[in-house]
This record gives sequence, C-alpha cells and structure tokens, in this order.
Amino acid sequence: MSRRVLIVEDEIIVADDLEWQLGKIGYEVTAVAASGEEAVDAAVRDQPDIVLMDFQLQGRMNGIEAAMVIQSRTGAAVIFITAFPAMYLAGSEQMRPPGICVSKPFSTVQLRAALESVGAAPNQQ
Repeated sequence: MSRRVLIVEDEIIVADDLEWQLGKIGYEVTAVAASGEEAVDAAVRDQPDIVLMDFQLQGRMNGIEAAMVIQSRTGAAVIFITAFPAMYLAGSEQMRPPGICVSKPFSTVQLRAALESVGAAPNQQ
C-alpha cells in the first residue's frame, strides 16, 4: 500500500498542519514545497505516491500546471487542497486522470478519505 506524500502548499501554517495530520494517520511526508517548480523537483527526486497540491502557489506555475508535469514524470496521484474549488474545476479538465479536490478548511477524516480514494491507505504496522 502507498503511503509517501509530497505536500505542495505555500502557506506554512497549512503545510505544517498537513504534515502533522498525515503523520498522525500513518503517512510519510517526503517533502514540503511552496512553488510549482519546487514541487516538480521534489516529486522527481523523491517519487511520492501522492501529491497534496494547493491550487494557488508561489512561482510561475499554478497547482494544475505543476500537477500535470508531476503526473507525466512520476505517475503520482494528485489530490488538490484548495480554498477555491470553482477555480480547480475550471482548470482540471486538462488532467488525465483528473485529480481529486478537497476544499479548505478540511478535517483529518476528509483528508484520510481523499487519500484512501486514490488507493493510498497507510501501511498497517
């Protein structure tokens, strides 16, 4: 079962909270990136199973653009975490397969459900 996650979030408080929540439910965070460019580099380097991707990021790439590059280079599943789900819906048609979207704010239960929906339940120890 998959359990390695890359967090792509430019708000440090949100990124820290995500990292804490993921650890609590049994996932390993491979890296935290604040821009699309950093995310692509981290994904290629670390080969995560899943990418938690904010839609609006620092840098030149938005989350959809970064996700498309990451999917093409690594095959990682993408789960978008965004306060702007309408913007995600407008841009996600380009993705194959489309990513899942979780609206901010979200609970640990919602996060776990999204992770499990892409076949990424944590390893049982």
